[in-house]
Amino acid sequence: MKSVEDFKRKLEREMKSGLVSLLILSVISKSEDPVYGYRIITGLKKATGGRLVLKEGSVYPILHYLQEQKFVVSFLDESPTGAPRKYYTITKLGEKAYRSGFDSWTSLKDILDEVLSDLEVGS
Repeated sequence: MKSVEDFKRKLEREMKSGLVSLLILSVISKSEDPVYGYRIITGLKKATGGRLVLKEGSVYPILHYLQEQKFVVSFLDESPTGAPRKYYTITKLGEKAYRSGFDSWTSLKDILDEVLSDLEVGS
């Protein structure tokens, strides 16, 4: 039984690691205003009904990567409470990357739905 649980955890970890960048780009793309890291985290948590909870330690390196790739730009601005915040907006290149990633995910999801729905568990 432990091997099944290990398999499930590994599968979930691998799927999430490949999709978190796409989800972050989605939040930034769909926001009318620039967003800061914590708002991205809480937005994804809310959008998934609490099923996806990301930690700051995983989101900020991804934001840094997205910025290095020129998919997002950032700027510091005043915060209503405390230190200034780093806000993110998506670039035109980031929009293209988001659309490409979304298309890839949709295609893969369709393949998985088709193949897995045809399989009978236990046969």
